[in-house]
Amino acid sequence: MRKRTIRSFAFGLLVSTSIIGAAYYTSPPPESTDVDVKAYLQQHELVAVTKDEYDKLLSTQSKASVEQPPKQSVQTVYVYRLVIEKGDTPETFAKELEAAHIIDSARSFNDYLQKRGLAHLIRPGAYNVRSDMDYAAISRLITSP
Repeated sequence: MRKRTIRSFAFGLLVSTSIIGAAYYTSPPPESTDVDVKAYLQQHELVAVTKDEYDKLLSTQSKASVEQPPKQSVQTVYVYRLVIEKGDTPETFAKELEAAHIIDSARSFNDYLQKRGLAHLIRPGAYNVRSDMDYAAISRLITSP
């Protein structure tokens, strides 16, 4: 095939694609009929209600929420006895803390210690750590003499 033939073919593809795209995007979307809506609702196990019924449900729901006192959220605090021995690396006990649900991520805690230069200041010993402590509090605890 010659170069001109290939170019003509490519131009024809471009023109036909443009015409199809223009026809697709300018045509109005198909109208939904009652039968289509009912079939969709049945298929997804949904129920259609009138505007008045909906407003009545909203008003009863808002009254019910006003009458009930707000529920207090209960937060579980985990306590863990961390034992750091001489020669332990931060990665080792960070994984322990993650497994005990004290910290979210061992990697991020280790990165925190490394970025702040605290990894070499860690003292061996036994420490009580809680899940409500942040990284700074835990690092202060394990680096203080």
